[in-house]
Amino acid sequence: MVDLYCPPFVELIDRMRLEYPQQQCLFDLPARKWYAPPTGDDPPDLSVRFHGQRAGTPVGPASGPQTQMAQNLVLSWLAGARILELKTVQIDDQLRIGRPCIDAANVGYNIEFSQELRVADSLDQYVQGAMLIHMLRHAPEQFGHPFGETDWRATAGETVYDMSVGYDLASIQSDKVRRFIDGMRDAAPTIAALRRKIPRRLRRLRELDYPTRLSRSITLSTFHGCPADEIERICEFLLTRLEVDVIVKMNPPMLGQDALEHLLHETLGFHDIRVNPVAYTAGLQFDQALAMCRRLTALADGQGRRFGAKFSNTLEVLNHRSVFPADERVMYLSGPPLHVITLALAARFRRQLGPELGPKFPISFSAGVDRKNFANMVACGFVPVSTCTDLLKTGGYGRLPPYLRELERAMRAAGASTIDQYCLTARGGQAAAAADASQAGWLNTPIIARETCADPRYNQAHNRLVPKRIGSHLLLFDCITCNKCVPVCPNDANFLYETQPRDICYRDVEVGPGGSLTPSGNPRHFVLQRSQQIANYADFCNHCGNCDTFCPEWDGPYLKKPSFFGTRQSFDAGAPHDGFLLAGRPGRLSLWGRIDQQVCRLEELASERHFHYHDGTVTLVIDENQAIGVTGEFPPRPHRVDMGRYHALAALLAGIKNPDRVTQVNTRLLVAIE
Repeated sequence: MVDLYCPPFVELIDRMRLEYPQQQCLFDLPARKWYAPPTGDDPPDLSVRFHGQRAGTPVGPASGPQTQMAQNLVLSWLAGARILELKTVQIDDQLRIGRPCIDAANVGYNIEFSQELRVADSLDQYVQGAMLIHMLRHAPEQFGHPFGETDWRATAGETVYDMSVGYDLASIQSDKVRRFIDGMRDAAPTIAALRRKIPRRLRRLRELDYPTRLSRSITLSTFHGCPADEIERICEFLLTRLEVDVIVKMNPPMLGQDALEHLLHETLGFHDIRVNPVAYTAGLQFDQALAMCRRLTALADGQGRRFGAKFSNTLEVLNHRSVFPADERVMYLSGPPLHVITLALAARFRRQLGPELGPKFPISFSAGVDRKNFANMVACGFVPVSTCTDLLKTGGYGRLPPYLRELERAMRAAGASTIDQYCLTARGGQAAAAADASQAGWLNTPIIARETCADPRYNQAHNRLVPKRIGSHLLLFDCITCNKCVPVCPNDANFLYETQPRDICYRDVEVGPGGSLTPSGNPRHFVLQRSQQIANYADFCNHCGNCDTFCPEWDGPYLKKPSFFGTRQSFDAGAPHDGFLLAGRPGRLSLWGRIDQQVCRLEELASERHFHYHDGTVTLVIDENQAIGVTGEFPPRPHRVDMGRYHALAALLAGIKNPDRVTQVNTRLLVAIE
């Protein structure tokens, strides 16, 4: 089992505070990849309203890997997301999910389905993320003025946090999930506790006025196959008892087997994909959904709340690939084919709601959204337009700002200065004469659905390629350092560190029972060719496997590159995986290592070239990379020390403590020597 571990709140703050001035990035996302608001004469206004709240843009990450930890929320926000659908929380918070769990090589599949943190930790992470974003908006000077002249306190920076909970009524009514929902609706206690953890040296950040009403809406996520009456009872409970606005996810099989499989197989050509047959009969049916939405809309109106639907959930298909564990019978489809299927379902649903309810019924959209189709989804009046799979591909969060630049271009071409005007003018025709933007979006939807269905870029022939490999295999040190693994990690687990290249000829050492030292074995070379190296912060890594998908070399950065743990607890829990732990204080640092399941330790002495190296049996005194003695107990019989491991630890320690590169691993150390 692989667990995620959350660092102390102040370490995230300090990392942001140190990282931008040093590297012009935050959480490894370069400033050049951040979203910048439109400029020029009369720039278009991209803001929208969601459940009555203003959001600076209509885009955000769907509930998934981009919204499960505090740094993920910051990364999403930096990239332009302003409606953040937080990862689904449910009562079973000790899941055992197969690894790897994401396959985004071309289309998009996964076997994960909810948060990988404890429920209380999820609440803490979501509040932390919101507080960090508030800091960036209202005290950017504390982080080196990362936005220049841009004032994100204005509308363009406004952010909405949307909860996602599941999966059945009993779970949502449980004390554990209720505490989470209450904690998001009124985050004052969590904010107060986190505020106390901000030290006095960061007084300006400690004294900010953080919003306490963090979320007042829920996107309901139910199991594939959840009965219609169960879904309706959950929505009634959320609307009336918890007094939150509700969006309910619709499942693609609602389109019907004949229509869905005609699109999937005949139109798009994905003949290798087989929908789980149970999905067509076990879940919410189309007519049931229509009737339910009409009833719940009336109920919400009577409560002064808002109710809508999200198109769509992922599509449950049979596991026909070799990426996931063999015992995983089903997996969940996303990406290009789901975009066509879901848009067809949304168009049919809107049409069946009719001209009275259809235009004003709120719909959010998330299925295969990318840079090229985002503006079309906005023209349909969908709010928000969410994305997930596309952000798992090369470039990661940095793929999101082009969505908004494409929307800006489309709005200018249509002569629109607001999103409402864009809905009216994007397709002309009847929409241009519509009474309002809601009706225009309703009229645009079937037109755009037909165009999308006919677009060959969604066909299997255009989505069969996989990232290329160059044939070499990863090792602990050195790779082609293409850095593709860094942005494709949603949690910012992979990172770059810098060290000095080295080529050292050495021999192992045999330690005798009396403490004698004798060179042993043939000479070997420890070679480190590149100054820039890749590592992994294990506390942020859930072994999803996405970095392996896009790495040009074999075996996976998350498995082969040095994994640094944040605490002794996570280091011990990470066994039997190899890994490293930086401990101690400046001038007396220790680097613990677990190499081939053997724990060893390197401790620096007064000089950076003097160390104690403990290999699990004996402790050598090292001077200038040479063993000069033994301290502590001698071995009862001759013992051979693998000096290659010493050189590996020495290289890692030199690189990871290098102040020229701020990382999650060395933040605490850099603060201590400020």
